[in-house]
Amino acid sequence: MIQINNPADCCGCTACASICAHDAITMKPDALGFLYPEVDKDKCVDCGLCEKVCAFNDNYDTSLNLEKTLAYGARHKDMNEVETSRSGAAFIAISDYILEQGGVVYGAGYTDHFRVVHKRATTKEERDEFKGSKYVQSDMTGVFRQVKKDLRDGLTVLFSGTPCQTSGLNSYVGKRLREKLFLVDIVCHGVPSPYMWRDYIAYLEKKQGSPIVWVNFRDKQKYGWAAHHETFKFKNGGGQDELYISLL
Repeated sequence: MIQINNPADCCGCTACASICAHDAITMKPDALGFLYPEVDKDKCVDCGLCEKVCAFNDNYDTSLNLEKTLAYGARHKDMNEVETSRSGAAFIAISDYILEQGGVVYGAGYTDHFRVVHKRATTKEERDEFKGSKYVQSDMTGVFRQVKKDLRDGLTVLFSGTPCQTSGLNSYVGKRLREKLFLVDIVCHGVPSPYMWRDYIAYLEKKQGSPIVWVNFRDKQKYGWAAHHETFKFKNGGGQDELYISLL
């Protein structure tokens, strides 16, 4: 059974929990909200699949790796897409193609009160929620199994996430289903704490005396390409409906 003794050996991708046929593994948050697998020993049959699927093991399949990295630069032709994305809107161009072919797209969105989770989109309108960076670990609960179901149903799937998440999904899906799976990862510096984000939202709302209704982790339209600033819009803020805070 999988055991995480060092937090650095797990990214919370859910591959181990997803592959367990006995549902013996659940993802539990630590003190900062980072998700780690917890095994129910009464349900576990010690089959070892959770250890084999983990992208952090020494036997991770790298057979699809290129011998030499190929690097390209791209930017969307529609400047409106560029302005409302965090970089060059390449994800929008790629996901538009997938959706136009009848495929599905997975990316990071929000649930509850700006809690970051991965979601499934079948339309461009649904996909637009995935625009923009979310600098928080996303909850992947149930997503890997849904991706595998889509692939088994013959759908083309585009999945966007961190390198750890895409590696975990690649391992979980397996070679037979990879043909229609397109993985897009981001240049990642590590993901901040979900609970820190939750508490920060609560702090700002208490300070402003109003609930937050809109979040932008990197406001390009107001601050341009060079600056990294968060933007929060409040329902009512005593005449101030926006608060701009630098992202450190």
